[in-house]
Amino acid sequence: MHKLLALGLFAFTFAGTNPALAQNIQSKDLAPAGASASNQPTKAIVGSIKVVTGLVNLQTAEGKNKFASAGTKLNVGDVINTQAKSTAVLEFVDTTQVALRPNTRFVVENYEYQPEQPIADKAEFKLVKGGLRTLTGLIGKRGSADAFALKSETATIGIRGTDFSARICNGNECNRLAKGESEKATVTNTSTSDVAGRVSQLTGELFAISSNGKRRPLQKGAAVFAGETVDVPEGGYAVLSMADSTRLTLPGGSSMQVAAYRYAPASPQTSVASFKLLKGAVRAVTGAIAKAEPNNVKFFTETATVGIRGTAIDISCTSAAGGLVVCSGGANLTVELRNGQIVVTSGDMNSVINAGQSAIIPAGNVKIQVINSLPNVLGNVPNAGPLPETTPANFESLSSTPVQSLQQGADSEGGAQLYVAVNDGVIVITNSNQTPLEVNRGEGAFVQTSTNLPPQLLTAPPDIIVEDITLSSPPFSAPQCAP
Repeated sequence: MHKLLALGLFAFTFAGTNPALAQNIQSKDLAPAGASASNQPTKAIVGSIKVVTGLVNLQTAEGKNKFASAGTKLNVGDVINTQAKSTAVLEFVDTTQVALRPNTRFVVENYEYQPEQPIADKAEFKLVKGGLRTLTGLIGKRGSADAFALKSETATIGIRGTDFSARICNGNECNRLAKGESEKATVTNTSTSDVAGRVSQLTGELFAISSNGKRRPLQKGAAVFAGETVDVPEGGYAVLSMADSTRLTLPGGSSMQVAAYRYAPASPQTSVASFKLLKGAVRAVTGAIAKAEPNNVKFFTETATVGIRGTAIDISCTSAAGGLVVCSGGANLTVELRNGQIVVTSGDMNSVINAGQSAIIPAGNVKIQVINSLPNVLGNVPNAGPLPETTPANFESLSSTPVQSLQQGADSEGGAQLYVAVNDGVIVITNSNQTPLEVNRGEGAFVQTSTNLPPQLLTAPPDIIVEDITLSSPPFSAPQCAP
């Protein structure tokens, strides 16, 4: 068995198996190695089925079949099959939860949970066909890093405390899914709900820096999360499209933290968006949150706070010579309002600024100067980027990758494909002797197993996962303490 990568990473190891086997697997092929009906002792209960919709059946390692329902106990060797338009949610004794989509076959190959001996933990599951979403429990977070594994005909996924979805397709199966097989979800369901925004436009380099200082490069379509700082080096610019349709342009030499962001489309008045400009400038046009509750949208700098009333605005920190600098007390702060209304607060002063006006706080000062014009500070700044109101509000279209675009040129009748969406954590995928591929939360991956091509990184998850109601928004329960 290939060695799995550890410490927050998953490893996928691919085998050159015949995809046709996935259609003809027998119970004897699915039982744990060395198991037999004659010498098996009474099996320990390893979990139960918590939720069943439609028709779900269970096959034991001894070949006995029965209909499954909520409360059905699970043992090692059990095979759970969901039929068309049917789903199931499983919960194991370490609190791991697994949601199965329609037409899925899932096997409990091995399971050992030792509350007092984490090093002895072992959980090995197998996805034969269909798709699932897993929210790992204690086995995925303690003891051996190799303790938790999900196998398939094409991969072994080593899991370490995370939330991810996997979908197997054979031939062109995912291109011809029957309409109504699974009610479609929207990208605002839990698979992408913690994604604050995505990169809509990009020239040059772009990076996201996490709260613990980890720096990762961003591509067009890449996800940005609350708490991250977006850094644009000199020579380029970036446009972010936020989940509520707010758009933000960051000129080259700028750095901005997404200080807080939570968007609930069903109740935008309870949503919040706060941004802290650390260096340079930001150009913004606000979206649904500001329209529903303006007080919940704010821009901060070290010297001032800008409260929004539904707005198109430029905020810049410049030196005496006009170049973009760190937003400290030694910088000139200029707020230019193209549309809407804002309230600028500096020290004990509050000034209401209307469209066509600007607020200026000179370096070393807290006094707000209001002028009845727009000085167009960024007009003289290279790589200032476009006005955000001229850019598309395309967060939803950026939030999934069409399957059809991935399968062009692939054998439509043979070979299996593995699609993965990472909702939390990090995974590493390896294929044959190819260089391992790291996949972060908010991203996805695709492997065409009939070729020896390396796994392909997707800046956004595959649409067959994002638009699947079971995989995108499973009915997981709040984690309970394991025994």
